[in-house]
Amino acid sequence: MRYAVIALGLALIMTGTASQVPAADRLDELERALEAQKKTIELLQQEINALKQQRARQQALEQEVQGLKRAQAENRQLTKEVEQLKATAKPTFEAGFEKWQPYIRSTDGNFRLSPVGRVQVDFRAYEEGARNLDGSDLRNNFLVRRGRIGLLGTFYKYIDLFVEADFGQGAAVLTDGYLEFRYWPELRLRAGQFKVPFSYEELFSDNTIDFVERSVADNLTPSRDLGAMLHGSLFGGVVYYAGGIFNGSGQNTADTNDSKDLAGRLVVLPLKLAGLSELGTLHLGADVAWGDEDRGQSLRGRTDGQFVYFNRINTRGDRVRYSGEVAYYTGPFTLYGEYIESQEERKGLGAGGRDLPDLFGRGWYVTTTYLLTGETKVPGQPVIPARWAVPVGPERGWGAWELAARFAQLDFRARDITGNRVNALTLGVNWYLTPNVKWLFNFVENWFSDENRSPIKGEEASWELLTRLQLWF
Repeated sequence: MRYAVIALGLALIMTGTASQVPAADRLDELERALEAQKKTIELLQQEINALKQQRARQQALEQEVQGLKRAQAENRQLTKEVEQLKATAKPTFEAGFEKWQPYIRSTDGNFRLSPVGRVQVDFRAYEEGARNLDGSDLRNNFLVRRGRIGLLGTFYKYIDLFVEADFGQGAAVLTDGYLEFRYWPELRLRAGQFKVPFSYEELFSDNTIDFVERSVADNLTPSRDLGAMLHGSLFGGVVYYAGGIFNGSGQNTADTNDSKDLAGRLVVLPLKLAGLSELGTLHLGADVAWGDEDRGQSLRGRTDGQFVYFNRINTRGDRVRYSGEVAYYTGPFTLYGEYIESQEERKGLGAGGRDLPDLFGRGWYVTTTYLLTGETKVPGQPVIPARWAVPVGPERGWGAWELAARFAQLDFRARDITGNRVNALTLGVNWYLTPNVKWLFNFVENWFSDENRSPIKGEEASWELLTRLQLWF
């Protein structure tokens, strides 16, 4: 518009002065004015076209915004319909193998069932002339140490079920049977029959222990019982805790009193806490268990080969157990140990109802292992051979080979009785054919403090030979 005003002013000036200039000059002026008006009209047309394009773009943008709003509304509606269909639709199922374990599960991940099992075939041999304390022979023998079958399940995503029975000793015996609610990893609830949260070695699965049998110190642990437990991991797995209440009567045994046993466990991983996991894993743990056993039987002492060198005696009153554990492992190397102590009261069991001195059990062990073939080892976890010693697998070879050594001690004492102590050195070779098939060979030398309660009476030392072939799934 400003160009039109300028052009109009120039035209008036030229018109007002037209009578004062020659005709030829006036013609030139008029032509120049006409040319200026054309340029002005062209510029005005360009501005009009630009305004039209800007308006068109604005209208298109408004249409896109409205379309986006409609799409978002439709997406919310579709999402709602999909969730409703998921809630009402029946899930489909699939089957397969995962980590050497068969399974059937729903495709939505809310339900899963896995059959589990293990077979452990052992052979035990003893030094010639070895006898039990009752005089019967300790015979060399084959046995099915464990023959278990069970079912592991998940229902509604957050509820786990585990039930297992052992047929290895000639009769069906329930080992585990429990439910676990695990909505939060920091706080889980388990109820039923399961292992009491006590002892590093005892909580290892029988599938993954480093020797044919656990150490002699394991005689002091509670093992399985009926009860309930809260447990969980904190700070990204740096801290683990567990606390439970139990009958205190043991596996598949009815409770004998109204009192219940209490047990607690705490584990810390200092190197992980400090951000130094590249240095390996350092594990520190402690446990405590207490219970009023009323009238019952004490703990007993058995060797790796199950020779009983200290029989149970009568007890009445409190039984207190506590332990401390340390483990370090990195790559193919592991080193771990534990100290366990028990104290059992003997109230009113003496002449005239007087109290007898408490019975103390003190045990400890130190274990080290090394995988010669270089695989990574975590105590209590399966070893995954780089090359499997079977026709099928990722790569054929000779499996994984491991050397293991353990020194352990267990001593029972009371002021009014003659106790007995065993020192046990166990040397082992382990062959992992596949992740779930292995062969173990152990040589054990035992030294007893009471020569009259040793396998060969009058001699403090005797040896045992143990071997096992096992498969689990």
